[in-house]
Amino acid sequence: MGLANDFNDIIQKHLNIFAAWMPVVNAYKLGDYGLFSDGVFTKMGNITDDFNITFTPGSGQEASIDFTSANAKIIKFNAGAQVDVIPAGAVDAKVEIEFESEKSFLVKSPQITVVTIENINSVAEKIKKLDNWDGKWKVVHAVYNAIDPIILSTMQAGTKVAFSGEVTALQQLKLGKAGLNVNTNRELGLNIHGKNGNIGLGLFRVKTKIFGGKVTEILSRDLPIGKQESFVKLDPSDGVSDDF
Repeated sequence: MGLANDFNDIIQKHLNIFAAWMPVVNAYKLGDYGLFSDGVFTKMGNITDDFNITFTPGSGQEASIDFTSANAKIIKFNAGAQVDVIPAGAVDAKVEIEFESEKSFLVKSPQITVVTIENINSVAEKIKKLDNWDGKWKVVHAVYNAIDPIILSTMQAGTKVAFSGEVTALQQLKLGKAGLNVNTNRELGLNIHGKNGNIGLGLFRVKTKIFGGKVTEILSRDLPIGKQESFVKLDPSDGVSDDF
């Protein structure tokens, strides 16, 4: 699952959350629980459906992401000629991205909306009372939904991806806009555009401590998303596996 891990690294670095895999294609809900390993969250169920645990939904601050791997060149064209800026009323406008390296990424979404569980502490207290809860399970407390995303990954160096169509979207480099035409000279590892969907997840877990008792941990790359009964910082270098 190298591709999933690479994508997860990008989402963690830029949004400080975990990747929803596959991005946009799979749908997740608040309260989903499961295992996270090798960049992939595997849903096992939902705490409301399986354990009758309800929560208070809310909304978080909107975000955006604009990531292009190093050694990628963005070239704009109008009427077959290279230009610095695509003019209004352009004819045969095109944006071409050339990736010089293999395993490169383009991840863009101008707007990412967020829904959250507002009362994590009270939810965690209910989970602590469950006899059959596994401390390795993670719970989705935030779902990040990408609007007009473009998510591409290359398999070979020298891959070129060309976008054509709506001039305004090309001018603003809104390359995930539905209706744009996408052409490439080589096979892509990921090619997702023209649809809205999940791009990232906020996760927490209830873990049994070595010397007894249970603790709530918000899982994060850098700083705590919110302080619960206890917070333990987990870095991607720790493997983000189900050993924690």
